[in-house]
Amino acid sequence: MKKSLSVSFLFIFLLLSVNGQSVSNYSYALDNGINVKIEHGWNHVWVQQTFDVLKDADKGEPIDVIIRVLGDLKSSSSFKLLGQGKEVRTADATAGTYNLKLTFKLSGKPGTLSFVVNNVTVKPKTKTTVSVTLYDYQINIAETPGSLKGLSGYESNVVSYNGSSDARPVQGAFTFYAKGKHDAKITPDEATSETKGKIKPGTYDVLIALSISGQKHMVWLENFTIKPDVTYKVAANLNAGAVSYSGINKDARILHMYPAGASAKQDKPVPDPSKEIISLENIFTYNPCAPGSYDVLIEYGKGTKYEWKKNVLVQSKIRTEIK
Repeated sequence: MKKSLSVSFLFIFLLLSVNGQSVSNYSYALDNGINVKIEHGWNHVWVQQTFDVLKDADKGEPIDVIIRVLGDLKSSSSFKLLGQGKEVRTADATAGTYNLKLTFKLSGKPGTLSFVVNNVTVKPKTKTTVSVTLYDYQINIAETPGSLKGLSGYESNVVSYNGSSDARPVQGAFTFYAKGKHDAKITPDEATSETKGKIKPGTYDVLIALSISGQKHMVWLENFTIKPDVTYKVAANLNAGAVSYSGINKDARILHMYPAGASAKQDKPVPDPSKEIISLENIFTYNPCAPGSYDVLIEYGKGTKYEWKKNVLVQSKIRTEIK
């Protein structure tokens, strides 16, 4: 039996509060100097803090940290417990409130992702377990030298997850800005399309815009230094799941995705745009979808009939079929 991760999905940059915890100082930096910032994306941090009686088997360790990363993102992870700004050994943590700094070495382009979980509580004779789940996009940038008459080439490739074969690939549209000036747009010298072209060498803030089922995701690559006669292929791996409809009713036309439990708040199945996470319309092919637990409202015809499918689990790197 597969273990379920039950979460409520919020379409925001980070989950900022769970049981008093908050996440701060989120940093995603590549070793080549590029800072990755995702705006209006699916990236997310879930934090849960639980308490139990400290037992002999715990050997005096009052804190246990469980780290889970969805999809392909990290090669290794580590954490430091901080008290009043100084590192504290977990075995030496006395009753009080601490911060927990987590650091992840990236598995793709060399770099580091880190953030701080605030308000970790240690109680007398109590074992504190902090469970942290991280979900973010993987960014890889391949550089290929070639004669471009002094210009620099660029193109994008976006996948739902590594190894996926997307029937309708997501397009990543480039926009260049002067470094540190997101209101100073720069026109490429040659634009073959929104996703491919050539530009003068320099250091830019680059916006890659992704359109996923009507949602606009914005991936910023800040401080991107582009060299002459080099083509840069930016690969964005969403680390998402994939969802399709495989039922026998050919009148099915839209999958309305809601947080798990949404169906229980309705007397009859009808769309509620205020609570809907995303609508998938090309339902007979696989659509990228953020990991999480959903109630899915299937729309038949042009709103002639609706049906709930409850507690549908979408997992990173896995195809989910709704029948």
